[in-house]
Amino acid sequence: MPTFREIVYALFGALRLARFDVSGLTFFDPSAAAALRSFTAALVVLPIYILLILVRPAEDGEGASWPTLMVVEAIAYVCSWTAYALVMDEVSRLLDRGPRYPLFLSVYNWSSVVQMMVYLPTVMIAQSGVLPVDLSESLEFLVTLAILIYQWFTTKLTLEIPGLTAAGLVLIDMLLSMLISGSADSMR
Repeated sequence: MPTFREIVYALFGALRLARFDVSGLTFFDPSAAAALRSFTAALVVLPIYILLILVRPAEDGEGASWPTLMVVEAIAYVCSWTAYALVMDEVSRLLDRGPRYPLFLSVYNWSSVVQMMVYLPTVMIAQSGVLPVDLSESLEFLVTLAILIYQWFTTKLTLEIPGLTAAGLVLIDMLLSMLISGSADSMR
C-alpha cells in the first residue's frame, strides 16, 4: 500500500498533468514498486464506479439480479484495471520503452482517479434529465474527448513516444474498455 503522502503526491501530479503541466511528473515515483502500489487507485475509484453502475440504466429495461450484476461488474472492474496494464507491459518493451513502463503505469492508474472525478458528474447530469438530450450527449462527448486527450498527453509524455504512436495506444485502451464494457453489459 502506498503511504498517504504518496497518494496525495500522485493525485496532485495527475491534476497538474490534466492541466498539461509536465512538472506533474515530478510527483510520481518511477519505480516498479510504485507502479504496483498505484493499483491502489482502483480502490479510490471503486465508489465512483459503483455510483456509475447505479445511475446507468439497464439496456433491456429489466436487467440482471443484484447478485449477478455485482459479480459481472466486479469481474469487469478487475479486467478493466489489469488488461491494458498487461498489454502495455509488452507493448512498452516492443517500443523499446520498457524502462519507462513503471512511470507510465503509475501515471495511468492515478490519472484514472482524476478522469472518473470528471466523468461521474457528467454522467449524473446527463442521466438527470436536467439538460436537453442533445446538450447532454454533447457534454458527455466533450468530456470523453477531453479524457482521451489527457490520456494521449500522459502516454506521450511518460513513454517519450511520438504523438501518433501515443494516439494508437489510447485507441487500444479505448477498444479494450469497449470490449470489457460490452461483455459486461451483455451479461447484465
